[in-house]
Amino acid sequence: MKASDWKIAALGGATIALISAAGASAACTGAGVITRIEGRPQDVLITRSGTPVPRPRVLEVICEGDLIKVQNGSIASLSVDGVGSVKVQGAQGYSVAPRKNAPSLAGNAYKNVSEKVMPDMKRQPWDVRLRGPGPALGFALSSLANGKQQLSSGQRDLLVRLDGGVGSYQVVISDAAGAPVASAQGRGSDILFKNLNLAPGVYSIKATDGSSATVSAKITVVAAKPPLSRDYEGISDAEVQTAAMAADLARTEPEVWSLEAEQLLATTTVNGLDRESVYELIESYGVS
Repeated sequence: MKASDWKIAALGGATIALISAAGASAACTGAGVITRIEGRPQDVLITRSGTPVPRPRVLEVICEGDLIKVQNGSIASLSVDGVGSVKVQGAQGYSVAPRKNAPSLAGNAYKNVSEKVMPDMKRQPWDVRLRGPGPALGFALSSLANGKQQLSSGQRDLLVRLDGGVGSYQVVISDAAGAPVASAQGRGSDILFKNLNLAPGVYSIKATDGSSATVSAKITVVAAKPPLSRDYEGISDAEVQTAAMAADLARTEPEVWSLEAEQLLATTTVNGLDRESVYELIESYGVS
């Protein structure tokens, strides 16, 4: 289905409507999200007011009264307000019960996920691309090449995601004078630096793979903090809330804050979210 087939409209308050050219609309009250799909996304079946929800994805908002089933051995993990983590598997489905005295703040937060994040997540392929050994070494966040990406200064961790090349990988961060600040390596393509002390200024990132291929980028460390939206306050799952904020930040300013958006998610406590799908959404912004 083409991206133009999708329209997402707010009905106000805690109520949202998902509308597709292929099916009827179904108004509902947001109650949680899909956090992980193990298997094929097309084998996750959501029925809302008697109508199937097309092409469910990670961060898909689920609503009061939804019936969620899986088939062909797939498993769907949910984060449901007032309930917590729910796993749907086997023949037994899960019916999302109405919440009692649900705050409108949570409903508005889910409405914003549906309006701002999900249209772009829906445009992603069913199956995320394979990482690791591939054609040419590159940064997963291709907009690093423009030299405009910013990070907030201070004592912090830094995740550098690579794509392609041949493991193992080494990444070196140097200051404006070319002096190495930190180095890290790993067999996987996600390289994590711990407890970096980044003062404001320009830094270079150089990655080398097992075949000695290299790729470089420059970033600017600034004293300013990223302009995070407060639209997602009210989502009880902190990891889901951060994922929505990070995706929104990258969507709004992809050439400047996408790297920082990935750091927001990387430093959040793990609670079962399929982070790879969210990273790939962040990395899709700003790519022509």
